[in-house]
Amino acid sequence: MEKREQKGITLIALVITIIVLIILAGVSITMLTGENGIITQAKESKEKTEEAKGNEIKILGKYEKFVNLYEESKETLRNPDRGFYKLVQVELKTEDEDFKDFEDIIKDISQEDTDVSIISFQLNLINFVENTQISNKKIEDINQYFSIMRQYGYQVIFRVVYDSKGVENPEPEFEEILSQIDRLKNVYIENEDIILVVEAGFLGSYGEWHSGKYDEDISKRNALIEKLLDIVPEKIQINLRRPSFITDYTGNMNTVTKLNAYSSEKIARLGLHNDGYLASATDLGTFKEEREESLNWQEKQTMYTLFGGECQNKDSEYTNLENAIPDMEKRHCTYMNKTYDREVKEKWKESTYTGKGIYNNETGYKYIQDHLGYRLVLKNSDIDISNAGDMEVKLKIENVGFGNIVREKQIVLILKSDNEKYSIKTTIDIREKEQDGFYEFTISEELPEDIKSGNYDLYLNIQEPYESLMGNNNYKIKLANTHTWDEEVGANYIGSIEILK
Repeated sequence: MEKREQKGITLIALVITIIVLIILAGVSITMLTGENGIITQAKESKEKTEEAKGNEIKILGKYEKFVNLYEESKETLRNPDRGFYKLVQVELKTEDEDFKDFEDIIKDISQEDTDVSIISFQLNLINFVENTQISNKKIEDINQYFSIMRQYGYQVIFRVVYDSKGVENPEPEFEEILSQIDRLKNVYIENEDIILVVEAGFLGSYGEWHSGKYDEDISKRNALIEKLLDIVPEKIQINLRRPSFITDYTGNMNTVTKLNAYSSEKIARLGLHNDGYLASATDLGTFKEEREESLNWQEKQTMYTLFGGECQNKDSEYTNLENAIPDMEKRHCTYMNKTYDREVKEKWKESTYTGKGIYNNETGYKYIQDHLGYRLVLKNSDIDISNAGDMEVKLKIENVGFGNIVREKQIVLILKSDNEKYSIKTTIDIREKEQDGFYEFTISEELPEDIKSGNYDLYLNIQEPYESLMGNNNYKIKLANTHTWDEEVGANYIGSIEILK
């Protein structure tokens, strides 16, 4: 009987133990997987961490995009490399130069012609035809003229001549001309930053390769071109007066192409200046072949080179607005004398542009003035900033001007808050991004490591690659949009972002 009782107690104890274990197991499972369980909390913690990361990326890349900000503007912009120019002629003296008089002329232009960014600087060496030696002091004097133009924010079309009045056969002996070009090497090098283009000059009346001693001699013309290509820095283009001067030199009808544009190849460095532009069917003898045939060749060559000159003869049918504008589009006209021929300019002021877009019903003069060279209109942008601190900015810019960007530029992004300012330099060559009238490219750069949290305005700075010009807004490209250019920042506003670190 006693043994049976002990077995009963043992069985009861076992049942109780099992029940307790089941209860404990349930509690443990609840603690692990219940609403407030460890596993559940860990899972929620992970999800919140991932969500926080997502929020961080979202906040870090927050971008306020103002579509209406990208409205095209009709403002006449003073941009580098393009537009109307003013002619300034200097006769180099054998004694002291009158720099004050020269600076007064440049200062007057800066005050009266606020749209002009280019000076056509013609240096007359008439006093160095007999005694041809150009001293070191005279080289310094020439450089001083350039310094004054740089001080006022101008680029320079540089032509050296022996005549400014139409005198025939004004040159010294040909070997002396080549020697003087050698002496001027320092001038070309020291002023590479502001020389927009070198017009070949030296030969004939006005340096235009006619009515001179040597301009009918192909071998001497080619020798002078070869000398200039050797002496003038590779980044500076050399413009010749006629298309035939280029083809006579190269020995073929080839033009520059997209593949060799902006390179050191000779054909890529040769452009055209035309001082009889639109004056007749042959532009006053600029070309002898049929007009359409020559223009087709010029269209290809000027796609990647600078073209400009003097437009004259108000009675010419080619200066009529309906003919002039298509021609400027075809030949990618970049620069033009503002003063000569004044009658042609008055003709355009009395004409009305009736094309599409915001310039409809504006004067022909206004349309041409604003569209010489490039004219950049920001169409849209997209900004993305990753959690890793990488910024990607996609830009689509339409070029509505006659010409393209030909000179090298540096692209810089600027981030500016109330208290901070950061600059991000890129290696993008905007010239290579041209496609069917648009410059479309993506800037991918890391944010500065020391950037602080805050709200930032984002700016696009398209500037010259020379340290000597980077602080001068006259050498920066302004977009043709309303409310984009910021004179204080020296760049174009494209949007706002918020950065949290």
